[in-house]
Amino acid sequence: MNTLLHYDLLRLDAFQNNLSIRNHIAVEDFGELTLLKFSPINYFNYCIGKVNSLELLDYIKKFYSDIVENKHQILIDSGDYLSSEIIQQSPDYKLEGKISIMKLIPENFTGYPIIAEVDLVPVTEQNIKEFAWLYLSCFEAENRHEESVEENFRLKLNVKGLQFYFINFKNKPVGITGLYFHPNFTILSVGAILKEYRFLGIHKSALSWRIQKSEAINGSKPVFSWAYKDSISYENMVKTGMTVSEELLIYQHAR
Repeated sequence: MNTLLHYDLLRLDAFQNNLSIRNHIAVEDFGELTLLKFSPINYFNYCIGKVNSLELLDYIKKFYSDIVENKHQILIDSGDYLSSEIIQQSPDYKLEGKISIMKLIPENFTGYPIIAEVDLVPVTEQNIKEFAWLYLSCFEAENRHEESVEENFRLKLNVKGLQFYFINFKNKPVGITGLYFHPNFTILSVGAILKEYRFLGIHKSALSWRIQKSEAINGSKPVFSWAYKDSISYENMVKTGMTVSEELLIYQHAR
């Protein structure tokens, strides 16, 4: 199982403890394909694996027919030419881009210097509401369901190995980020900065801080993250010594 899927299944499992949204979540395995659904949140509405028939495409569309927006994605390995050929036979999907699963062996870390004014402060039960609001502001969310976001983060705080942080600049919270410590690897999870504090090197400092924290906790275990191919996040990761371990094609449902 790739780390992207592992982490998203971990989060959906935590969300299942929220009774108000439990019925909106579904996870299903169909052959070599895993389908995830959290109907109100577009991010989670994707499937990943192999698509071996047009009939399976019909099944996928039916699976996602009840989501709030008629949008879902199929993620396949960039070397899976058979799945690509089958998906491209359908006018309902178009190739939108690539996701790079990035990997770092800590001894290969080159990184960025950490700005002295930047510090990462762990999130606790006491300040989770502030974190939820900051999360929404960093992503400039239009639909601010802050209560459900707060509850979902509160549930994730109880997941073993998962830690969230405020990114502070000059003692002011200006961003959010997280780490997931698995016994065999570490995941650099969410990361975002308020619009007015971007391009100051804060995000790069937080990236280096997390990688150093990973080595301190998990030693030489590999570090994983992901980004859209050739995005700013991707370029920042490459400069730390991370390399592409897997590349996924994104087929967007176009109707």
